[in-house]
Amino acid sequence: EAITIQSWWRGGVGRRIATRRKHAAHTIRRFIKGFIYRHRPRCPENEYFLDYVRFSFLMKLKRNLPKTVLDKSWPVAPPALSETSELLRDLNMRNMVQIYCKRITPEWKQQLEQKVVASELFKDKKDNYPQSVPKLFVNSRIGTNEINNKVLQLIESDKIKYAVAVVKYDRNGYRPRVRQLLVTADSVFIVEEAKLKQRIEYTNLNGISVSSLSDGLFVLHVPCEDNKQKQELGAGNWPQWPGAGREHESGFLMLIKFRIKQGKDGIIDFTSGSELIISKAKSGHLSVVAPRLNSR
Repeated sequence: EAITIQSWWRGGVGRRIATRRKHAAHTIRRFIKGFIYRHRPRCPENEYFLDYVRFSFLMKLKRNLPKTVLDKSWPVAPPALSETSELLRDLNMRNMVQIYCKRITPEWKQQLEQKVVASELFKDKKDNYPQSVPKLFVNSRIGTNEINNKVLQLIESDKIKYAVAVVKYDRNGYRPRVRQLLVTADSVFIVEEAKLKQRIEYTNLNGISVSSLSDGLFVLHVPCEDNKQKQELGAGNWPQWPGAGREHESGFLMLIKFRIKQGKDGIIDFTSGSELIISKAKSGHLSVVAPRLNSR
């Protein structure tokens, strides 16, 4: 009896092993045949292989879905799932954008709107734009506590949107002057300590020019012939970042030409160098040497 039981047991184990081997061989043959017919329309010869490829891709996709809207990675889809992959990618992005938008605060929304405007103005045009992208905009680069009270009283009717310390270059000799730049809803104010040196209304602003380098210098263009404005600004020879008047529209240039006064022009030359240097050249032009950044 023991021998009979052992025989039955061994026979059962052997039949199960044979069945598994037969199933494995059949699966391998179906897989190989499906691989051979993989580029044909779905048919009995390739359906097993195509189902396996779809399942494998979807499982890989589940493990590697992008976690943020800035993550543009996406697993490469097999040809049979290329259209499905694009639809899933679009749905996933829409879902992430929807979740992201629901979490946006009013303050962060304002930041994003400002970043969009900055991108339209400076992307691929200003050398240091890529380095500025991660940096948040600040409502006021200098606080009201750093602005003289007399100045604040003079412009109390105008809410300051932006304030920053700047260096102004005289148009006669290009001498550097430490100033404060105050930006309101309708005007720009140039401040020297407790003195309100100039007010430039946007209606009198003809253009703004900057170079394509990382120099941080810009030119404001306003009419030279406006005597009334000159009296309001308190100066006959307006000492702006060099320039009064206008020779061109706002742009990103390696040379900026500006009107000093009627019949006389000034020129700013921009070149690349290892460090930022701003000085008056022998030619009489304002020479600006700016480091060119490579991480565009």
